[in-house]
Amino acid sequence: MNKINKGRYIAEVDDDFVLFIIGMRINKFFSFNKWIPVFKAMGPMIRELYQNPQLGFLHTEFLFSWRRITLIQYWRSFEQLEAYAHGKTHLVAWKEFNNKIGNDGTVGIYHESYRITKNNAEAIYNNMPRFGLAQAYSIAPVTKKTNSARERTNK
Repeated sequence: MNKINKGRYIAEVDDDFVLFIIGMRINKFFSFNKWIPVFKAMGPMIRELYQNPQLGFLHTEFLFSWRRITLIQYWRSFEQLEAYAHGKTHLVAWKEFNNKIGNDGTVGIYHESYRITKNNAEAIYNNMPRFGLAQAYSIAPVTKKTNSARERTNK
């Protein structure tokens, strides 16, 4: 189990970063042969990203719901995210998706990208293990100067 950081703490983010949300939606649940390969394609990419920090990837969180799998990712820059999207591992997965699924409607995929400039993001955690921004960056205890969301974004 991840260590619980007791009390209130913040994510210390001292630079611009990219928030990238990517995922899939199972539109036809019993079409296992369609959606399981899409799901399985994520693993090798995530492993590659964690093993190669020079690619600019910082961290991902997985969220599961009834028909959706969503990954919230943190990247150092949009250029690094874009370079990975045009790299071999992702292009192979993208080509396979288009060849096997294309527009047949069995599996949906999506992504959203947000460029966050310095001091325009804040996070607070209370009695939590490192999560999200706190996992992607470092953490610090809440102080008088970081007690409110407004204070944390007006550094």
